Amino acid sequence: MKGSASNHKLTEHLSPLAAWAFALGTAVGWGSLVVTGNTYLAQAGPWGSILGLVIGAAIMILISRNYAYLMQIYPESGGAYAYSRETFSHDHGFLVGWFLTITYLAVLWANATSLPLFARNFIGPVFQFVPLYTILGYDVYLGEILLTFAAILLTALLCTRSRKLPVALMIVMACVF
Repeated sequence: MKGSASNHKLTEHLSPLAAWAFALGTAVGWGSLVVTGNTYLAQAGPWGSILGLVIGAAIMILISRNYAYLMQIYPESGGAYAYSRETFSHDHGFLVGWFLTITYLAVLWANATSLPLFARNFIGPVFQFVPLYTILGYDVYLGEILLTFAAILLTALLCTRSRKLPVALMIVMACVF
């Protein structure tokens, strides 16, 4: 069988604690707290919110079980790209890789704008200087854009220069949370 488990050995980069911190950080973020508090509870009530969370958890369990199965068959890094490439063809793998890239770029704005929202709600209008424009009733300021770019650049710098420091920060932040 192509890509069988006996042919490959992956190098472990994350400890169980780091994997937990990574999973927590990707599952629970600013958006989940705001959306749950402002939308789900207000519109669906507590039982509707619980039902939505349970359905979401069931879907994530199904996806994770499929990934666990695929990791046993194709023990290499690359995730959905590697699985589609090995299962279907290099052409399908290429398409999956591009769709994943487009998906990550599409949600980048949502993750990047969470820091200015966090700043607005917890430290006030510190970064609200040089108003630029308003979109859908939301004022955009140069200070918040600079904060966002600084956070993206700092994250990129940390992740490209070190492997241990970002993992340690991720664990500390998850434990503080």
